Amino acid sequence: MPGPVNQAAVELYSAKAKPASIVVTTVKSLDEALEYAVKVCQDKEKAKPLLDVPGDARKTLAAPAVSDEVFAALAKKVEGKDMELVRSGLRDHLAGLDVGFSVADLAIAETATAVLECEKEDDRLAAMICETHVVALSKSKIVMTSYDAEPFLAKALSRERNFTAFISGPSRTADIERVLTLGVHGPLEMHVALVED
Repeated sequence: MPGPVNQAAVELYSAKAKPASIVVTTVKSLDEALEYAVKVCQDKEKAKPLLDVPGDARKTLAAPAVSDEVFAALAKKVEGKDMELVRSGLRDHLAGLDVGFSVADLAIAETATAVLECEKEDDRLAAMICETHVVALSKSKIVMTSYDAEPFLAKALSRERNFTAFISGPSRTADIERVLTLGVHGPLEMHVALVED
């Protein structure tokens, strides 16, 4: 689906992302997006497990839905850092996943929504159980409206056993008194690295 960059869609996505509590940064390449994810993981406080159980003191970065080549590049970037990189078995990290890294398949500017096709359970968990979710998004994959996303979605949803995630910022909920709480059902933070095409 990537085509020419729609600059108006990129600008609208960035504008809509801010009120949705999405941190947007622009990078020149996917490699820089990987560096950004590693830096976000390094700079954040270690995830606190729900139960007081002994565990690995290193921060955890999960990237299950990337290609072998991208995972190898990410592995080189975490070498020598106090960080564990995981690609599978995310259920074993339910109480302490610091950062999940994903590459968006599409984005809808009007709602600042990243769309991810999640074929495996680990792909879904990387976007749901981490404290911080970092998404690499190519500018050419940003469409203006949900109607513009229809051809991509029709193809994606026609595949058997498909799980497509629509992510429009960190998890949030509010009570009857309108007190907003972040991170109840998913990540506390969402970062989007807009990749130049």
